[in-house]
Amino acid sequence: MRRDGERCGRRHIARLMRQAGLTGRHRRRRHRTTIPDPHAATRPGLVLRDFRPDPAAVGQRWCGDITYTPTEEGRLHLATVIDIASRRVVGWATADHLRDPTGRRRAAG
Repeated sequence: MRRDGERCGRRHIARLMRQAGLTGRHRRRRHRTTIPDPHAATRPGLVLRDFRPDPAAVGQRWCGDITYTPTEEGRLHLATVIDIASRRVVGWATADHLRDPTGRRRAAG
């Protein structure tokens, strides 16, 4: 409306939107999904960042990842473990939280 040269206020726009049955969109609060591990730099990288598949090394090197999907009931976290050589899923698990089985929050690393 302002681009068209009309003067308008927040309440006027809110009233027009209510009359038209419109609601505004708002940004959702960002959720913290990763907790930094202060000891990660001191641990050796056993894979040495080499994720190329080696057909002779089936079952020797695995790679894991955690992702989440928003659902109507909340977030669903999916953890997967994949064999690097065969690229097959070795294991997976879902949960509505990012805690390990002992109840502690997991640290990334």
